[in-house]
Amino acid sequence: MKQGFVICISLLIFAVLICGCTSQPATAPVTPVAADPQATEVTHMETTSFIGTNWQLEWFDDTKGMWSKVAEGSTVTATFSADGKLTGFSGCSDYTTEYQLTESQKIWITRPAVKEKVCQTPIGVMSQESVYYTDLEWAETYSMKDGQLLLFDKTGKKILQFDKAP
Repeated sequence: MKQGFVICISLLIFAVLICGCTSQPATAPVTPVAADPQATEVTHMETTSFIGTNWQLEWFDDTKGMWSKVAEGSTVTATFSADGKLTGFSGCSDYTTEYQLTESQKIWITRPAVKEKVCQTPIGVMSQESVYYTDLEWAETYSMKDGQLLLFDKTGKKILQFDKAP
């Protein structure tokens, strides 16, 4: 029985090591940040203050809890129009989708449907684009803080951080 217990524990440790070693691709374009990306204060704003402004993504949640900077050499943009359209460039492709604003800082964004296009550079841009689309879809609330547009998921966790585009 002792030998069986040792074998089970050894297999469990081996499985944990294997899963841990394969959880992130080697070329992932993430820049980990030690600071907690959680926003502790959500400020109120007029809904029209971000509409018509060109926004550039600076930070995003990689959907696995890692707060990441946009890949160097990559640009992700977003423009919210008054007619409920969200357009921009996602690092590899142009995109158009729809959004709706509801009461108390709520936002609903449909996942963009884009033509399949493959971009080789910068490294990781395709993964970043996919994560960006998922984060847009997961966004449930928004706020403005220090001139940035922030989008949060259903738990209140900050998942996208935009600055005004230069």
